[in-house]
Amino acid sequence: MSIPYDEALVERISDTLDLREPNQLALNRLAEVLNTAEHGTEMVADLATGVGKTYIGGGMLDYLQASGVRNVVIVTPGSTIQNKTIQNLTPGHRKYIRGLQCNPVVITLDSVDRGEVAAALEDDNAFKVFVFTVQSLLGTGKGGDEAQRRARRPHETLGQGLYDYLTAADDLVVIADEHHIYYSGTATKFQAAIDDLKPAAMIGLTATPHPSTPEGKIVFRYRLSEAIADGYVKIPVLVSRQDGIKDARTQLADGITLLDAKAAAMRAYCQQTKKPYVEPILFVVTQTIDEANEYRDLLAGPDMLGSPERVLSVNSEETEETLRLLDTLEDPNSPIRAVVSVDMLKEGWDVKNIYVISSTKALESSLLTEQILGRGLRLPFGQRTGNPMLDTVEVLSHNSFSALLKRARALLEETLGERTASATVVVNPKTGQNVPGVPLTASGDLPEEAMPTSGEVQIQLPGAAATDPDQLGLFDADEIPAADPNQTHVGLSLATLDSRVETAEEATRILARVLTPRTLDGIRIPLFLPRVTTRWERDPFSLASVNLTDVEVLGRQFANDDAPTLLQKVIDAERDAEGRAKVVIHDASYTVAASQAAIPYGDIETDLVQRLLRTDGIIMNAVEQNAALAIARAFMAGADVTVETPWRAEHGRLATARLAEWINSMQTSTPAREVKDVDHVKWPEPPTVTEARPPADRHVITTSAEFTRNYPYEGWTKSIYEINTFDAYSTEFRLASLFEGSGEVNAWIRINDSVPLRIPYHVSAIQRQYEPDFIVIDSQGTYWIVEGKADSEMTSNIVIAKRDAAREWIKTVNASESVHDKWAYLLVSESVIAAASNWTALKNGGQAYQ
Repeated sequence: MSIPYDEALVERISDTLDLREPNQLALNRLAEVLNTAEHGTEMVADLATGVGKTYIGGGMLDYLQASGVRNVVIVTPGSTIQNKTIQNLTPGHRKYIRGLQCNPVVITLDSVDRGEVAAALEDDNAFKVFVFTVQSLLGTGKGGDEAQRRARRPHETLGQGLYDYLTAADDLVVIADEHHIYYSGTATKFQAAIDDLKPAAMIGLTATPHPSTPEGKIVFRYRLSEAIADGYVKIPVLVSRQDGIKDARTQLADGITLLDAKAAAMRAYCQQTKKPYVEPILFVVTQTIDEANEYRDLLAGPDMLGSPERVLSVNSEETEETLRLLDTLEDPNSPIRAVVSVDMLKEGWDVKNIYVISSTKALESSLLTEQILGRGLRLPFGQRTGNPMLDTVEVLSHNSFSALLKRARALLEETLGERTASATVVVNPKTGQNVPGVPLTASGDLPEEAMPTSGEVQIQLPGAAATDPDQLGLFDADEIPAADPNQTHVGLSLATLDSRVETAEEATRILARVLTPRTLDGIRIPLFLPRVTTRWERDPFSLASVNLTDVEVLGRQFANDDAPTLLQKVIDAERDAEGRAKVVIHDASYTVAASQAAIPYGDIETDLVQRLLRTDGIIMNAVEQNAALAIARAFMAGADVTVETPWRAEHGRLATARLAEWINSMQTSTPAREVKDVDHVKWPEPPTVTEARPPADRHVITTSAEFTRNYPYEGWTKSIYEINTFDAYSTEFRLASLFEGSGEVNAWIRINDSVPLRIPYHVSAIQRQYEPDFIVIDSQGTYWIVEGKADSEMTSNIVIAKRDAAREWIKTVNASESVHDKWAYLLVSESVIAAASNWTALKNGGQAYQ
C-alpha cells in the first residue's frame, strides 16, 4: 500500500497535538520514509525518554488514518504498557493524548468478542487499532500460548480468526513500542511473527535502540543528551556528600531529606498556581529481590517514611495489586512516596513526579544515559517552572563530591554526549547573575582555579533552553530580539547535599512570598489606566436630505408596465398530399394581455412610506415621516402612477424594492468616521503577584555579560513592585536603574502581561497590539509611557509605526474629558540611555511627545 508523503498533514497534526520540535521532526521523517518504503519495510525512531514518544505514536496514528490506513497493530512489551497505551487512546482518561483526531476503535484479545468491535471489524471505514503484548504475539511468557489460541480462534461474526483478519489486511501497519525489547534474545521470533502478519510497514519506537538493530533501520535519532541539553526534560543534579559516606541507610536518609525539600517547594508552587498537588517520589533501583526487600523495610521504618503504605516494591514476585498501585502515583490522594524496583521499571513507566533517584550501584556510568535516569526526567507541569527545585531531578551519587569533580569530563560525555564540546563550568553559581564559565582542561578535568571545596558546580550550555520562560513565544512576531551571545542554560549540575538543601529552602521561600504593590510618593494604588477603543461611525442619515428630482428620475424606469401576455394557440385542419385530413396547432399572430390584479393607489403610497421608514438608522419622527411621503409621491409621479393607472402587484413589488435599495445605498455611501472612545481600567487587579524563581540583587548587575534575560531582580525602591524582570540590559534594565537614581521620578511600572496598557498600531493592513516598556510618573504628576530601543532598531518601520500610534494615543487620552491625569510618550535609544545621567537628560535626548 502506498502512503504518500503529505507535509501539510504533518504540520496540521503537529499543531493539533502541540508537538515539540523533535517530535514533529520524528513524525515528518517517518512520513517521508513511508512514502518510498517497500512493502514490509522496518523503520525505527530513536527518541529520548521524557521528550514525548507517546505523542509521536499518537501523531503517527493520526497521519495513518488521514492517509487511508484502517488497520494498525501496536505491540507492547507487557500488560503494564498495554494498559497505558489503551489509556492513551481512551477519551476522558487522564492519560488520553490530548488533540488526537483519529478516533480509533481500540481492540484487544479481551475485547474482540464485544458487539462494537465486531461491527468495527466489518466496517471498512472504521479506524481500528489492535493493542497486543509481545507475549501474545510470540506465544511466550505467562498466558502467551492461550493468547495465541484466542487470536487464531474463528470469530463468530467474521468467520475467521483475528490473526487471519490481520494477515489479510493489505493496509496493516505495525507500531512496536519499546522496540529494543524485541531484540533482546527474541529478535528472530519477533521478526518471524511480524513477517507472518505481512504488514505494509513496521515502525519501531524506542529511547534506547538495541545494539543489534541495523543502523540503516534507524531513520530518526534524538538522544537523551540532546533532550537534556535542549531543556525538554528536568535538569539532572548529581548529589553527593562531602564525607563520601554511602551506606544504604545514609543514602536513603539523604534521599528523604531531598524529597521533603522537593515536597515543600511543590506545595508552595501548587498553592501559588492553583494546580493539584502531587507527592514527589523517591525511586530506588536495586539489583536483587532480597536487596529490594531490605531497602523497602528501611524506608518503611519509623525513622524514615514511617509506614509500609508509603513504600511500593515492584519486582517479578509482586501481585496485580502492586501494578495497580503503580498506576496511581500521580493521584493527589496517593500515599506512596517511594518506589523500590528490581531493575523492572526501565520501560514505559512515565509518571512525572519522580524527583529523587537512588541506586544500589553507582549511577555515574552509562546508566545515566539510559532508561533509569529517564524515569525521573519528565517535567510534571509540561514545561520548566524556573524554580531550581521543581525543574531538577536529584541523582544520589555513591562518590564523594571531590571524586565527582575529578570525573567531570566522563560524566559530561555520558550525559551530554557531543554537546560536551560546547559546555563550560560555573563554580558556586550566583542566582540571576550570569557568571562566565570556564572550559574543561585538555585532559578533561576541571581547571585548578575552578575546584570548589563545597557548594555547586553547574555545567552551562550556550543559548536558551527550549522550555525557558524567555523564549521567543513572549515576543511579537515582528519584534524578535537578536540572540544574546551571553545567554546560557544549565545542562547538568554537581552539588553537595547541604548545597541542595539550602537551595531548596531558598526556592520554597520565594514561592511563599507575596508581592504587594506599594504606594510611593503619594501615588495611590490602584491606578486607573486609560483604555482607547476604536469604532467606525457614519454621519446620521435623513430622508429629508434626498433629492426628490433624483427620486422622480428613478421612478421613470418603472413607467412602462411590461405585463405578461397570454400565449395564444390556433387549432386548424388541413389535408396532406394524398388528400388525408389532419389537425395542425400553431401560435397565433396576435397577443392578449393577461388579466392581473392591480394595487390601489393608496396602498402603493402606504407601502412605500413604510419601507422607507424601516430603513436602518432612520428615526421615526414627523420630519422623517413627511420626507418619506414626499419621496413616495415623487417616485410614483416619475412612474406615472395615478388613481386611474395603478401598478400591477408584481410590478409594484419590483418598483418598491428598487426604491428601498436605492435609499439604502445612499445611506451606506456616506463617509465613515473613526471614533475613539476612552474609558479606564483599574490596575492592579488582583493586587498581589508571586514569583517562582529566587530573585537576584539588581545592584550586582553592572554589565550586559552579567545580566540574565527575563530573570527576576529585586532592590527597586521606586517600582510599584519590588521585583521585576527585563528583556534586555542595554535598554530596559538600564532605564529602570536611571529611574531609581532620578529625583524627578516618583514611581515607575514595568509593563507586562498583567498591566492592561496596549496601544493598537498597523503593519501594512494588519492591526497589532503594542506593549511599551514602562509607565513613569514624574514629580510633576505626568504619566509617561517610555520605550527603549536598540540603536539599530530606531529607524525600523515597525518602531516608527508604534511611535506614531503611541503619539495618537497620547493625543486622544489628553483630549478626553474623562481623563484627569496628563499623559506623555518618550522613545529613547540605547545610546541616549547610556549617555543620560538623569530623567531630565533622558527626556532631552529622546523623542518626547506630550
